Amino acid sequence: MNSFQYLHPQSIAELIKLLYKYQEKIRVLAGGTDLLVMMKQGRLAPEYVVSLKDVPGLTYIREQKNGGVKIGAMMSLREVECSESLRLRYPSLPCAAGWVGSPQIRWRATIGGNLCNGAPSADLAPPLVCLGAQAFIQGKSKRMIPVEKFFIGPGKVALGAGEFLRELIIPPLAPHTFGTYQKFSRSTMDIAVVGVAAAATFERGGFCSDLRVCLGAVAPTPLRALEAEKLGTGKSWTNEIIQAVALKASEEARPIDDVRGTIFLRRTLVEVLTRRVLIECLEQARAENQT
Repeated sequence: MNSFQYLHPQSIAELIKLLYKYQEKIRVLAGGTDLLVMMKQGRLAPEYVVSLKDVPGLTYIREQKNGGVKIGAMMSLREVECSESLRLRYPSLPCAAGWVGSPQIRWRATIGGNLCNGAPSADLAPPLVCLGAQAFIQGKSKRMIPVEKFFIGPGKVALGAGEFLRELIIPPLAPHTFGTYQKFSRSTMDIAVVGVAAAATFERGGFCSDLRVCLGAVAPTPLRALEAEKLGTGKSWTNEIIQAVALKASEEARPIDDVRGTIFLRRTLVEVLTRRVLIECLEQARAENQT
């Protein structure tokens, strides 16, 4: 690993100043579970590493009056996984956090770091996309963009010079909306070969009035299965409809062959996992109707 200068700002203003000053020469250190590995492997060699550890105001889960939630970018995945507030409002998010590595890794890894690596396999991305989450980005100015547009390519996210991801803003869900996330990996510690999240809003009788499906690790960025969503919206779900949605999602996937899996394997997994998450969403809706 090449030598670098370690920076530890004490405020957001100081952080932004450093990010803007060094730009392409600097990398942000949150939990370090990805950055330090890539540096040791020689895949990254920044001249400066700036730590967020001592920057105040980045670690929180705040319930909003409108029913939504704000999550600071430095929240650990373990805290996201164990948050009772998130489990009640957005259970797919703690579910996805629980799929990442081991508990020790999840205590270090952060929700912001999971997204800012720009990995198509990022576990938190599909549920956040399905939940309609917004990324609050801060630099010399402030802006918000949908998490769906935060990813712009493998290893690339929509952060400009001097900018960093400050928080995630998740809007309140429509009543009777249910969601979940599942992934397939070669081992419990490995990144996703395929990940699938869904969020579905139901009326009585299993009638789905709105559906979002997002696929991970099967395209350059997390991918909304828009045509599959159309097939599942405005209908009372049957086994045949669920299967049709799952098959369409597999057709929309754009996977590649690599060391973790073939195109054929990934398409098959998309179909299987999409079917599973849709069935789980429907079962959650039926369970609510019985209470």
